[in-house]
Amino acid sequence: MAGQAANELLSTQKASDSGLKVVLHPLPILEISDFIVRGYQRGLKGAIVGALLGQQNGREMTIEHSFTCKSAKNADGLYELDQEWFRQRLEQMKLVHKSPALDLVGWYSLVPKTGPAALHLPTHHQISAYNESAVLLGFHIEDMLAPGSGDPLPITIYESNMEAEDSKDAEGEDKEMKDAEAATKMVLRFRKLPYTTDTGEAEMIAMQFIREGGANATVDSTEKHILEQFDKKIAVDDGKGKRRAVAYEEKSKKETPTTSAEQAATNPDANLSRAEAEYMSALQARYNAIKMMKSRLALVITYLQRLPPDFTAGTKTTSEAADLARASNGQHTTPSNNILRHIQALVTNADLVAPAEQATLEREIQRETNDVNLISMISDLVSSVNEARDAGKKFHVVESARHARQGRAAAAGGGQYDSPLLGADFGPGGLGGGGNAAAEYLKY
Repeated sequence: MAGQAANELLSTQKASDSGLKVVLHPLPILEISDFIVRGYQRGLKGAIVGALLGQQNGREMTIEHSFTCKSAKNADGLYELDQEWFRQRLEQMKLVHKSPALDLVGWYSLVPKTGPAALHLPTHHQISAYNESAVLLGFHIEDMLAPGSGDPLPITIYESNMEAEDSKDAEGEDKEMKDAEAATKMVLRFRKLPYTTDTGEAEMIAMQFIREGGANATVDSTEKHILEQFDKKIAVDDGKGKRRAVAYEEKSKKETPTTSAEQAATNPDANLSRAEAEYMSALQARYNAIKMMKSRLALVITYLQRLPPDFTAGTKTTSEAADLARASNGQHTTPSNNILRHIQALVTNADLVAPAEQATLEREIQRETNDVNLISMISDLVSSVNEARDAGKKFHVVESARHARQGRAAAAGGGQYDSPLLGADFGPGGLGGGGNAAAEYLKY
């Protein structure tokens, strides 16, 4: 029958009829992928099921966090949630995410590309008991096993809706006529929803940490490394003496405290405060953005410079210049009208980025520059004055010490020569007994 979907649980209604807007954040995707990888590595035999937390305001829904759920098989052999465990865990997660307040908005599981199956219905009914408009985030494992370049995220978000059973029947002359008063049987069907992605500041920090950790996670698998590890293992296991020697060496290495100088040498940001580290991180992000923009501009300039001269002069058409470029063996780039239109739009829109009052901005920049230079000059002047004052203090100390030494030397010299001289010239015996003459002399 025309218009019937291959999956009976999928609705034929359009996603635009729902009006539900879903905003997906990166943390749930990371948590789901991590759960799948850990389950594969540990040989998980159960179902991969988890809950989604977010906010819902009318027909707008956000998916911000997620957590794994404990599941078990029921009497029919299908997996369903442990009700008591799930209730307690949901209360704990709500207590953790109180600001902003997050609530249960849906759940996730592995779903084939064809859509949800009957094995997903028991868990969905349990989640719907907490939220009637809960969504299902289906993770397509086949897209992960065989990824393709340029593929979107391997997920699909489904909205559940109760529809009439005959809504999927054929229409037209072959449609069965039914009594209007007969009760219509309602069935649960899923409908695909479009979604957008969004990233908050905290999530950007987490993503950057994961990216840096993945970039630094290198594995040394060279033959030399393997031989060193093998020799170390033999030394450890070969006799008690070697075992104690190696253990003592490793223990001494662990117990040796690292000084602040060593930490600063290994990590240049060790002495920075938290505010300074955040400021340096912001500057590094701006530097990377400017560096990327510079590389892109250099690429555009190189593309324009390597165009065929006849094409830039206007004597050749695009197709003729393309033939010349292909014949030049890579000396010239092949002109493209689409790329040139993008470059022209970029150059045209560059004026829109510049401020309207360019002269005022330049004066403000010049004023700020002058203030910075003036402060720098004042700082240099104050430093020079301090140095001159210190030099004056040192000169005063040296001169005082020199004058003190000269005074002591003069005092010592006067005691050696003046006393005999006075005794000889002005004493009673030096004047030939003329003491009265000396007294008369002293009067004048």
